[in-house]
Amino acid sequence: MQWSCHVEAADGSRRHTAYLAAGDGDPRPAFAETLIAALGQTGPVLVYNRGFEGRVLRELAKALPDRAPALLGIHERLFDLLPLTREHYYHPAMRGSWSIKAVLPTIDAELSYSEMAIGDGGAAEGAWREIFHSDTPEERKAELRKSLAAYCALDTWAMVRLAGFLARGSHTGC
Repeated sequence: MQWSCHVEAADGSRRHTAYLAAGDGDPRPAFAETLIAALGQTGPVLVYNRGFEGRVLRELAKALPDRAPALLGIHERLFDLLPLTREHYYHPAMRGSWSIKAVLPTIDAELSYSEMAIGDGGAAEGAWREIFHSDTPEERKAELRKSLAAYCALDTWAMVRLAGFLARGSHTGC
């Protein structure tokens, strides 16, 4: 289990924080506790695909009833950038895809998943399976964990960039 977020303070400063399960025991309690601590109790939580993120939060709340109020509170604060992007932005380079991986390079050419060791959800899923396979050497596990952390951090940084782009209204797409 893994999460990443970029938290923006009232003064505009940002900090990145993340959680990546170690693989020992049930990761859900630590996942929930660290997420709750990182997101606090107020402010919007920007996501890209509220359906997926909301389902994960609801399932976690069901599995961890003592943390359910805080997790469901986060669920209520979710703000989905995907419908906003669909309604107000398109670039031909997206080629009909609304994936954050297709949108991001059109708003910031310097940010792309193409050069990453893990650059999409399928590769991330494969990396998780490899990390938890008993035959995977520790060095390889460490490499995969580093790549997963970078992939997840770019996902959340993409939302920061996209939210700023949409807020400025400086849409250069078609």
